[in-house]
Amino acid sequence: MGDDLLNLVDGIRSTRIELPLKESAKDHGIQIDDDPSRQGPLLRKKKGKLESNLDHPKEFEPITTKRWSICRVPAHVREVDEKAYDPKIVSIGPIHHNKPSLAAMETQKLRFLNRLLQHVILRKVDLEDAMKELEGKTRECYSQLFNDMDSNDFVQMMIVDSCFIVELLRLFEMSNKGLDVEEPIFGTRWMLSIIGRDLLNLENQLPMFVLKTMSDLVRGFSTQTIITPLNKLALHFFEPLRLGRDKLPNEKLNSTQDMKHQHLLDLFQSSFIPSPDIKLKKRWSSDDDKLPGKGWVNNATKLCHAGITLERKSGYLLDLEFKDSVLKIPTLFLDDGTGPLLRNLLAYEQSNRYAKPYFTCLAVLLDSIVDTTNDANILRHAGIIKQSKGGNDEIVDLLNSLTKELEFDIEDCYISPEIEEINYKCRSRKARIRIAIRLILSLVDPLSFLVGFISLLVTVLLFS
Repeated sequence: MGDDLLNLVDGIRSTRIELPLKESAKDHGIQIDDDPSRQGPLLRKKKGKLESNLDHPKEFEPITTKRWSICRVPAHVREVDEKAYDPKIVSIGPIHHNKPSLAAMETQKLRFLNRLLQHVILRKVDLEDAMKELEGKTRECYSQLFNDMDSNDFVQMMIVDSCFIVELLRLFEMSNKGLDVEEPIFGTRWMLSIIGRDLLNLENQLPMFVLKTMSDLVRGFSTQTIITPLNKLALHFFEPLRLGRDKLPNEKLNSTQDMKHQHLLDLFQSSFIPSPDIKLKKRWSSDDDKLPGKGWVNNATKLCHAGITLERKSGYLLDLEFKDSVLKIPTLFLDDGTGPLLRNLLAYEQSNRYAKPYFTCLAVLLDSIVDTTNDANILRHAGIIKQSKGGNDEIVDLLNSLTKELEFDIEDCYISPEIEEINYKCRSRKARIRIAIRLILSLVDPLSFLVGFISLLVTVLLFS
């Protein structure tokens, strides 16, 4: 074991890196629109039609190998919900480093570092050497330069934050197995859920390769038996925060492809995508007069008037289905943390043009379906939305605010075929007649109509 340790440390020290060069936003292929007056999703629609291929699904591959994976949320997006993008108790990475409101947790992070060093046969200097080799590559992942942080401060931040996450996940696994971890954080009911949400903030990320390197060092030189891979530990830790409370698929838990994910938020987002990946089932017509946004599809009230039934669907949150005039949507659980979590998932998809915009599609759909409190009530009674507290007004406000300042490309939408079928159904003559009749009846007060009808009937009888 001692020889293995020396070989690994020597290998780390002998690795060479290239320091990052200053790059412009154009080099990264990223455009940020800072127009604060825009409301709702900004639509991008290309000419022609989207052709799907069941054998060769559309891939989101980068044009260049250098791009930011961790960005600040633009100011005009923050204005919609300022608090959603700031960590509550713990900072990870350089963006919120040394923020006064998060200072109390720094002591706990250092304590976690000391805990980790107690069960590995590594010195802190070995961790410093490993992180130093990754400093240049790590800095390239952020859209901000952080010139105010010298090399030593940046490396120390990487060590403390990555060790905190790795040790936290290890202790969580031990706790789930019924072992006593003797850790105050695990004895506080609210602490783990808030830390979990903080670790899923876009601005609060470390690159996955940093966490993977630290995890591999800990696993390789631990005095304890640790065999669970990093991605499985993380997904188990985040499981209570899943928006649909759906069970994690085994293929996601057992995947060993940690390195393909950019960070923990990316890993969490990818866990919602069923395997095999969702594919467009048929052609999306660019001639359809319904574009994403308000009116992309009728709201829930009009869908019911048109003869479409809304039902809860079990399974993956993103797995929508429309068949035989029945629209099935998986349950979305709403609590105090749902809004911020959804906003960070959307911010990640918006900040990375190569990320598959599944939550963006879902947000635009829900914004369109839920237009009034009656629409929210329909979804609640169908079991599509379950809310821990609050009323229909809160549901409408949340779902309608999610799409503000979003950019949306119709050709990237995985539910376009279902939406086209729904709109086709609503355009039928029978559906339009049903909608018109229900609309007229909704404008008439039933009691006044009955009184008027009786009065008319009495008048006719008296003068006949």
